[in-house]
Amino acid sequence: MDFLHPLLSTEYQLNTPTLMSVVQNACFKVLMRKTGVVFTGEPRIGKTRCCEALVHEIPKKFHNVYAFMIAATNKDIHPQYSSIVHQLIEMEEIRPSTRTTFIQRQAMLIERLKIRAAANNAKQIVMLIDELQRLSAGDFNQLADLYNKLRACNITLTVVSFAMPSIEKRVVEFLSNDDRHIIGRFLSDIRPLYGVTNQKQLCTILSLYDTDSPFPDNPRDSFTKDLLPKAYARNFRLADLSEDIWREMSRVASGKYVNNLPMQHLTQTIAYLFLILSHEDCSTLVVAVDLIEEAVRESNFQEFCRSINGGGQ
Repeated sequence: MDFLHPLLSTEYQLNTPTLMSVVQNACFKVLMRKTGVVFTGEPRIGKTRCCEALVHEIPKKFHNVYAFMIAATNKDIHPQYSSIVHQLIEMEEIRPSTRTTFIQRQAMLIERLKIRAAANNAKQIVMLIDELQRLSAGDFNQLADLYNKLRACNITLTVVSFAMPSIEKRVVEFLSNDDRHIIGRFLSDIRPLYGVTNQKQLCTILSLYDTDSPFPDNPRDSFTKDLLPKAYARNFRLADLSEDIWREMSRVASGKYVNNLPMQHLTQTIAYLFLILSHEDCSTLVVAVDLIEEAVRESNFQEFCRSINGGGQ
């Protein structure tokens, strides 16, 4: 297998049931010009992948919408300090002088966003935020200010976010501080995301490797056909391994990952299987259970579960 193959570089998108559900829900929010929706889930289940996919999917469905993605930074600063505006300014490569006040910086950002919207003939901006739980209280207030200032310019701001489940604690904090306007704008619609929850779902995902192409310019060849042409010609399909893969990953899963297999470790397991099998491709290819166990072990899934659960089972 070529070192630059999409399977190893992870530069490919699987239209999993979870991803398609996120796209459908997010696009509905954009269509209805809602202010925000938050998708939550445990680490490595695929939140960032979903966020990245929306950057491309939303403009396809809404030609007059300007969409962009930002990964929130985690700065150990005063909770009332806003870093989101400064981060957006850096992303837009705006170069304010050291004497520029925060209000002036905010105004510069608004003007840049208006220019971006105008270039797309857009009256709506979709801000996709990954790791929303990293934002401070000041950040949320600045998001509300951005919303208000853009609305004054007849531009709707929709914030689609992805966060850890701990974001719900922020809702409690805002309620205790009577910051209901923040909840109403950005945190009133929280939707949980899960990994692979059962073997049937796993089979559906594995079948995507049998049908979807890693090469956009050559959609006829799937992952399986490209990497295992001889076996594929004799009806070998990755989906047929779903029972064994589910059994082994479930065996080592623990804590919040029981019946909630993370996509990152699943794709690593699949990549390892393809890497080894591509050197053994033949018309009578048989995948030993030992190889599946080895692939799951190489994905580091069990160690990840132990570390995130504090070392326990």
